[in-house]
Amino acid sequence: MKQIQPKVIFIVSVIAIAAVFRLIPHWPNFTPVAAIAIMGGAFIANRALAFAIPLIAMVVSDVLTIQLINFKYITVPEYFASSGTLFIYLSVLVMTALGMLIYSRRSFASVAGVSALAAVAFFLISNFGAWLNNTLPKTAAGLMATYELGIPFFANNLAGNLFFGLLFFAVLTYVPKTVAVFQENTIK
Repeated sequence: MKQIQPKVIFIVSVIAIAAVFRLIPHWPNFTPVAAIAIMGGAFIANRALAFAIPLIAMVVSDVLTIQLINFKYITVPEYFASSGTLFIYLSVLVMTALGMLIYSRRSFASVAGVSALAAVAFFLISNFGAWLNNTLPKTAAGLMATYELGIPFFANNLAGNLFFGLLFFAVLTYVPKTVAVFQENTIK
């Protein structure tokens, strides 16, 4: 049987801990979701694993959030049947791909830049999905009104992306340099 690399266990643990953060009270859209996706793309060489880990973290945390917190408002099947949910998950895939852009040139500056770009991508993609489901007219004016309604959430999303992205990058960069078993800085 092939032995699991310690770094794989470490990365999966970091992502699981970050997913649990979504279950505790937090400011709207101030979550580690983008950081999970970006760090997956930036640190995991196996592309399938890079995309799978943030998606798994999202599914697990979404199901737990609905079952434990939002059960009065929506059911799990309703949530996953919504086209809005599809766009949220699409934005997670886009954020992972953005992380892949900095795979070979990771730095605090590149993580900050990709984190900001991820906030813009999430804003555009998720609000487009929201527009498909809301009662505003399905016109350019209705779409712009949906984006306008989403503006108050953008600042928290950007702040969360920067905070968690830079925090995770620091942890993922510092640990391999200080703990011998993690010396190789990439998951294969």
